Amino acid sequence: MAVNEGVTLVTGSNGGLGNRIVGYLIRAGVRNIACHYRSSAEEISGVLEEHGLPAEAHCFYAELTDERSVSELRQSVEAQRGSVNHLINLAGGSSNAMSWKVTAEEFRRVIDMNLTTTFLCCREFIPPMRARAYGRIINVASIAGFRGASGAAHYAAAKAAIAGYSKSLSLELAEKNITVNVLAVGYCNTGIICQVPEEIRRRLVEMTPIKRLGTAEEVAHCIRYLLGPDAAFVTGQVHHLNGGLY
Repeated sequence: MAVNEGVTLVTGSNGGLGNRIVGYLIRAGVRNIACHYRSSAEEISGVLEEHGLPAEAHCFYAELTDERSVSELRQSVEAQRGSVNHLINLAGGSSNAMSWKVTAEEFRRVIDMNLTTTFLCCREFIPPMRARAYGRIINVASIAGFRGASGAAHYAAAKAAIAGYSKSLSLELAEKNITVNVLAVGYCNTGIICQVPEEIRRRLVEMTPIKRLGTAEEVAHCIRYLLGPDAAFVTGQVHHLNGGLY
């Protein structure tokens, strides 16, 4: 199947990285796109309307840590746009706390925001993919899961777990022509990084061998490749986009 066949669902699409990835995919010809949001659809609505797509037909609310809400998301997308062939699990989040200070409640919250949301979305959308014997799943992790992150051990743990989970899924689903891959994204010039003080951003650039931050378009280009027919033999892989930092 071509990239533009079936529905492409992007979770966490309203974030700085998410809405730019959506814009890239639309420009690349992916018009049947479903954009998940949780707290607000303002940013992604603007991106959709800029490309001539009505927000009300392409934006879908869900609380991805809740099983019923994820099930309702699938039903809504299928009713309005059709079957999801391509699932991009981008939703996530973190907080700052040294490991010996973080509460159990906060630890679980960050695990849920990243790992549980990925699990619930995969579990919900895999059965229809299996029935059609086709699907592409991309789970977005982070360099933190492989390099570690001081002050965000809970986030690093969740992102590392996504890699192991995805590798296992790839083995379970390969015979059904469903690929599962991971993007371990390094430091990009959009999203959470915008909340980091300028001095820390300069330090991150200096640490990175390529001496710059990545772009959302570079992440989106890799996503588009993994969704397409040229990547049909690529599954169970962790693709590191980090300018050589890891």
